[in-house]
Amino acid sequence: MAKYNTHQKEELKCFLARHKSESFTVRQIADMMKADPEVSKAPGESTVYRLVKELVESGEVKRTVKGNSRNFVYQLTEGEGCHHHLHMKCVTCGKLYHMNDEESREIVERIFREESFELDKSAVLPGKCKDCKG
Repeated sequence: MAKYNTHQKEELKCFLARHKSESFTVRQIADMMKADPEVSKAPGESTVYRLVKELVESGEVKRTVKGNSRNFVYQLTEGEGCHHHLHMKCVTCGKLYHMNDEESREIVERIFREESFELDKSAVLPGKCKDCKG
């Protein structure tokens, strides 16, 4: 099935770009887009589900678990460069932090060298950010 860059997909990508340091559930995205004056025509929740799925498959959006729940949250990635480093995710506020490529490479190599375990560079390390660890 062909994938098109529709107006609704562009609206969603622009919305996520304006909130790139935050992650949201699909329901939150749909509700916030409806309330956002910068969104000319907000897609419905089912359309957001479909579009987010496409964006995750293309690597433009990262899907992670929210805290210890069964809910997924979504956040815009930094494009192709996002696949070359590890991420840290605050389990309290949900923010996703990008480690730099060199630090990520060193961690991945050290784990492989010491544990013979190959860590995927798209791995997300859970923890608490400086604001939430209080």
